[in-house]
Amino acid sequence: MKFNKINHIGIVVEDIEEAKERYSKIYGVKKWYKLVNSSPLDLYYHGEKRNCEVTLYFAGKGFTKIELIQTRGDDNIYTEFLKRNGEGIHHIMYNVKDLKKAIEYCESIGMKVFQNATFKSAGATISYAYVGFDEKGVIFELIETTIPLGMKKGDLPGEIGLLGVLTGNYEKLK
Repeated sequence: MKFNKINHIGIVVEDIEEAKERYSKIYGVKKWYKLVNSSPLDLYYHGEKRNCEVTLYFAGKGFTKIELIQTRGDDNIYTEFLKRNGEGIHHIMYNVKDLKKAIEYCESIGMKVFQNATFKSAGATISYAYVGFDEKGVIFELIETTIPLGMKKGDLPGEIGLLGVLTGNYEKLK
């Protein structure tokens, strides 16, 4: 199995509003989008159900997209990352057509699933898994999504690109 081009880089932060301002200055990004969930996050960390909220902001410039991640609630992959490293780059994200097959492939080459979740947003179902050889090393996020009926890639602003296709529901931030 081969993964296509990188979709985005995920950055775990403690204060997403402060981070948005900081990364706007660093990268010259003016437009940010917040992912809006329409169902609770069904999240498992090392196979155990966790109760947590995750806030996601996305921005893009050219082909480069970044995701800011802030979490609240039970321990999960993000809280453990913050404890170990502080704020920083957490993962590299790829879209996959079949998450189950992608996970099977990753496990066949010795990778492990650290966290996985499913949620709904405006009719789309999004399932993801964080995989890697070691949770302290490079982490890959693999995402499978359904596109809501009636929605096409061209229906969204260019800088948001795949986020809207992934979720169908976003809020433009100032």
